[in-house]
Amino acid sequence: MTKALNHMPATMPVDADDSLASPLDNSWAHVSGWGFRTGRRRTVSCVIPCRNQGPQLDALLPLLSDLLTEGGYPWELIALDCASADNTTHVLTDWSRVAGVRWKQLPAAANMALQFATGLSLARGDAVIFIDPTLPHPASLIPSMLLQWEAEAKLVYAVRSEATGVSLLMHWNANTLQAHHEGRPAFSLPPGVIALSLMDRTLVDLLRWRR
Repeated sequence: MTKALNHMPATMPVDADDSLASPLDNSWAHVSGWGFRTGRRRTVSCVIPCRNQGPQLDALLPLLSDLLTEGGYPWELIALDCASADNTTHVLTDWSRVAGVRWKQLPAAANMALQFATGLSLARGDAVIFIDPTLPHPASLIPSMLLQWEAEAKLVYAVRSEATGVSLLMHWNANTLQAHHEGRPAFSLPPGVIALSLMDRTLVDLLRWRR
């Protein structure tokens, strides 16, 4: 799924929209009392583009819900189904009964750029995580990604070491983001960001503004 985003430009297709297929409320999962006490009421969205990946989602969604709950932030999961012909819709319909889980049906012709843009449009979180359900990088990296975000990273993304084959985390801080953006009519995100990445709301809003 990641090849189409190896050179993902930071511009969004004009036909991305923010409507949802699933009849859901706007609740978040795991609304933390700790957040209210400390005043840090930040939230996390997790976007999962998928096509004919029902079995992978059946295994991944429980894992993600546990990882995000352990992170301590109110969270939402948003699945983007590209006209799947397997049991993906059944899996997502079942999960949409869980607080914080939403999904949207995209047309079969939806490419990676449209999936990416739609995810950014739908996500409400202060941090937005993208994850490929085929897991080219392990979901277990998410807690470390959240820690880097708490340390003010604006983009955290996974890359695979050519030497060891192990997934490593890279990040952009505010200065890096400014250097990529300032004075340029367009800029490119790192290769394969849709495979596993976390974007701060600052970057999400910048990407949506550049549509």
